[in-house]
Amino acid sequence: MIMRYALFLGCTIPARSRQYEMSSRAVLERLGVEVVDLSEFSCCGYPIKTSDHYKALLISARNLSICKTKGLSTILTLCSSCNSMLRECAYLISKDSELKERIDKDLKKVGLNVEDGIEIKHIAKLLYED
Repeated sequence: MIMRYALFLGCTIPARSRQYEMSSRAVLERLGVEVVDLSEFSCCGYPIKTSDHYKALLISARNLSICKTKGLSTILTLCSSCNSMLRECAYLISKDSELKERIDKDLKKVGLNVEDGIEIKHIAKLLYED
């Protein structure tokens, strides 16, 4: 069975760690892991988390929604900050109904909805556990 993941590069990997991205892609290909690049993905929100936590969560929720609209259920991250931010967002919207409603209202303005059930996995976890 081929594993299929939405590859989340965030903003740092393409700008500062291209070699990490290239080597990760090579390893994943060799292992038979299919990664899907979603051009709609953006920064995870982590860089603004300390100045505006809600907006950081909204940015992450947008990325989770994009993943789901493309028919994918798992996001594979290379950056630990992206992994942390996306996981925090997924957890909070699953546990806080008021936050979920607020984020959903804002996402609807751009034609998206809050999506539950998206798994976020760092490449190290994939390599170790899967």
